[in-house]
Amino acid sequence: MITRPKSLKEVAEQSASLSEFGLNLRDWLHELRRASSRTQAVAAIADEPPRLQKKFPQGDVADAWLAAYAEHLAQKIHRTAPRWAFAPGRVATNPIFDAGADSPMLRFLALAHAPAAFKRRNIFTPSVDLPLRLRAGRPTKSIEEKRKNNAERQRRFRRARLEELAALRKLFARKHPLGKAG
Repeated sequence: MITRPKSLKEVAEQSASLSEFGLNLRDWLHELRRASSRTQAVAAIADEPPRLQKKFPQGDVADAWLAAYAEHLAQKIHRTAPRWAFAPGRVATNPIFDAGADSPMLRFLALAHAPAAFKRRNIFTPSVDLPLRLRAGRPTKSIEEKRKNNAERQRRFRRARLEELAALRKLFARKHPLGKAG
């Protein structure tokens, strides 16, 4: 069973065509909604995705989109973009406009409003879907993380109670050397 990609690297690994890439990128954006901390957001862009340029036709377009999203997300969360996003070959050869941007007015809007990270890679889109909404407070944890933390907390509690009991037994043994009460 293939799961939704949680990182841009997984988007690239699961894509065998430009249409699959588009679906995987959309799925990644849905997963990005779950990120509740900068650490989780950085993890989604940290690892370098494999190049798609030779994997399928228009793979260079996909490579440019990956780099643009990595840089754009890093800017949004006030972090440094990963180095791989600036590697040569992560720029579209020809300008890319949104579907339906055939009219001169729509092209003008795309040229005027495309984020810098996208313009830098020859991608022109008036709006970029980046559903990241970091929340104040502690980041959300998975059920597995919660179970692991609870199990460790239980071990520490039991260990402390055993040490406490041993100390009491030792104290009782000193006061009552023969084990008699009184």
